[in-house]
Amino acid sequence: MQAEGRDWKSVLAELRKIREQDARYEDGGILCSMCTNPHPVAKRAHQMFLNSNLGDSGIFPGSQRLEKEVIRKLATLLHSPTSAGFIVSGGTEANLLALLAARNMTQRDSPEVVIPESAHFSFKKICNLLRVKAVQVPVESSFRVDPASIERCLSKNTIAIVGTAGTAELGAVDPIVKLADIAQKRGIWLHVDAAFGGLVIPFLDNRNDSDLSFDFRLEGVKSVTVDPHKMGMATIPAGGILFRDPTYLEHIKTETPYLTEPCQYTFVGTRSGASVAATWAVFESLGIEGYKRMVKHCMKMTNILARGVESLGFQLVTQPTLNILAFRCADSKRLQEKLRLRGWFVSRVPRLNCVRIVVMPHLKLRHVKAFLNDLARLA
Repeated sequence: MQAEGRDWKSVLAELRKIREQDARYEDGGILCSMCTNPHPVAKRAHQMFLNSNLGDSGIFPGSQRLEKEVIRKLATLLHSPTSAGFIVSGGTEANLLALLAARNMTQRDSPEVVIPESAHFSFKKICNLLRVKAVQVPVESSFRVDPASIERCLSKNTIAIVGTAGTAELGAVDPIVKLADIAQKRGIWLHVDAAFGGLVIPFLDNRNDSDLSFDFRLEGVKSVTVDPHKMGMATIPAGGILFRDPTYLEHIKTETPYLTEPCQYTFVGTRSGASVAATWAVFESLGIEGYKRMVKHCMKMTNILARGVESLGFQLVTQPTLNILAFRCADSKRLQEKLRLRGWFVSRVPRLNCVRIVVMPHLKLRHVKAFLNDLARLA
């Protein structure tokens, strides 16, 4: 830090130049991110609440009210209006809070959590932090976990089962109905990581498909992660954690004697009310029908991409369930690098040697056509 400050206009001018080094969602080249350009109303709402801190919510009762309304809207969408929860820093913190509650409720000496190998990498961090053993279960050829394999891995030390509604790699939806039956029968906590799929599946045309059921309609489901800053089009950070029963919060409570509220339930202390306001604003502005239109657009673009990729001779890893697709090629790393030189940010799954694409709301038909044209040149 220099001795004397600079004129703020020159500071902002420099920031604008630096910002030009970052990719922009609206340019259509970002095909690997599970986040997107926030909705315009989210950006405006975020700015209105920049100084709001939900970590000391007694000072910000309006922001606290917004969070409660956002959680109620999410809980109602997931068929449990009385559920409790919070908007947190992201899916990692949400998953952490779920397993923390499960661990603290069960009080096992050598706690274990049974996790599909397709689960998000955040669970590795979480298990390490909580000193919980991760028992990893392989997935089937459909890239969904086999419920029988999950059940075989349960033991007296199992504190929780994890299922995913929209895996980060391929968008696969685990058979949550069967996992919930197992969890209910064995009296084990089932956490569903729907960070991505939680704001996709409820708005799909085939949303009544039992294979896609994942929420609190299933008695065995105790907690759900769902992130508004992904397909919710809210500003970052806006992860979400919901607990079926508000009494579960007692197991993640920390006393805060010098703040305006007696306790906190989240891992992060200082929490932005701005992203909560942004989430509330998008929910109010789009409503159910607006989200249906947005998801319909994403699925349409996904299907166009899938057909285009196949027409070029590439093999899809699996038919897309959600707005994520992946295709195999001779050398996925080399193809990824070539696409990057043409302005396309795609990711890859090394163990499958495939290129992965996430179709978010910022992707338009012109972007899809341009990508397929460049892919054809490289094929």
